Amino acid sequence: MITDTIHAHLSDIQSTKIKSLISKATTIEPTDTLSHVISKITKNNSYDVFYLKDKKVLSTNIRALLNAKNITSMKIESFLYPIPHVTQNDSVQKVANIITHYRIREVPVVDKNQIIGVVTAKQIIKLLSSKDNKWIKANLIYTQNPITVPADESLSNARRIMTTKRIDHLPVMNQGKIKQVLTSYHILESIMPSERQAKNSMIRKTEHALESKIGNTGSTRIPQCSPNDDLNKIINSMIKTNTTCCLVSLWDTLQGIITFKDILNLLASKLETPIPLYIVGMPDDQQYVNLISSKFGKTLKRLQQVYSNIHEARVSIKQQRTGNKKEGKYEVSIMIITPHHTPLIFVSVGFDLSEVLEDLSEKLLKTLTKRAKNRSKESIRKIGLPIF
Repeated sequence: MITDTIHAHLSDIQSTKIKSLISKATTIEPTDTLSHVISKITKNNSYDVFYLKDKKVLSTNIRALLNAKNITSMKIESFLYPIPHVTQNDSVQKVANIITHYRIREVPVVDKNQIIGVVTAKQIIKLLSSKDNKWIKANLIYTQNPITVPADESLSNARRIMTTKRIDHLPVMNQGKIKQVLTSYHILESIMPSERQAKNSMIRKTEHALESKIGNTGSTRIPQCSPNDDLNKIINSMIKTNTTCCLVSLWDTLQGIITFKDILNLLASKLETPIPLYIVGMPDDQQYVNLISSKFGKTLKRLQQVYSNIHEARVSIKQQRTGNKKEGKYEVSIMIITPHHTPLIFVSVGFDLSEVLEDLSEKLLKTLTKRAKNRSKESIRKIGLPIF
């Protein structure tokens, strides 16, 4: 099975210590204004910012700041939320789990009660490129049918799509073709007023910017690949162009998009269950790890009794935390892969992870058991026996 092969192929990357991957962190104070924080983000070319309080790291990022109503006087404190941190001796696997679980790009490294740096998604992806990944193709990792926007769409609507769908990249359509990709950074940059402007004019400038059309806003230097291009080629093109995504096209038609998140999904954790179970975004809390293993282990064992040809299961766990909104909501999806059918995908969202897992297990058992019963009835019909 391909996931098993990939997992074994990347096991040395997963176990690598992060000490050599640490780079400078962008730190802030809770009393900083949003405009000051955005200036720091722009200057340092960062995505996440951090503040250490009582041995706990608080953070926010570009996508969360798109929700800001007044960036000129509002303080950053209401946008900060706690995230896990790592030490120099932690593994790449742990960092990848945190990045995918919280949908961030940088994980803070703490030593002696100080933030000494970060490990970024980009640094891990560079490390991945040191392997011979030519057999891992784009069609194994890309997100299909990405959301696109027309060039005459407003920046305000583009911002709404990014914040509600929790994405950072929007391919822009112009006369039936993708001309550029709009990112959350582009929107933040466009509404960032000059520090020389008066307060009232700064607010008007922000409002006017969001009312304007996307037009040519965005990056035209986005690399493109075909579904059969290999992972090394994709990573190298993203690094060369200093971009965070790659468009997947076939005969000039957009098929999908590959972001840092899609590539880091290859570093899924594996749990020992009756059917191979891979977790993308494994929670840092061991209690939750045990809960996931127990719940899905029992579910998969029951499924084996009625559906013996399941190859593997993949679970994605993401936590929706946006600082100034209600925090802690879990979005969990499970994909069941069988040899002869389209993968089955089930999704559940809620604030209690145990309830979300229970809901998914019930959906999974109900659907697959029903399929098995229907298949049994069809076999009985073929031999002319009565169905009860």
